[in-house]
Amino acid sequence: MINWNFASLIEEEKEFKIEGINIWNHSWHCADRKIEVIGPLSGNPYLFNQYEIRSPEKTITFVVGEFSEGRMGLYLPEEDAINTQ
Repeated sequence: MINWNFASLIEEEKEFKIEGINIWNHSWHCADRKIEVIGPLSGNPYLFNQYEIRSPEKTITFVVGEFSEGRMGLYLPEEDAINTQ
């Protein structure tokens, strides 16, 4: 089982990089999986979708969803949580 760690609040179309790749410059492929994550401020559980970005060099996996009022949270697998730049 993968542990998902909160990485950041993100804004649509505002640059956010994972492993050097801006997530907004690529198509997101929904993995048809709902992942339960914990909100960083409220501590409430949420069910967010898991996505992948695929390129010839690598596949990046993340979980993203909306908390409320357009505030979106992005989560990364535990081992990747420190690789955002």
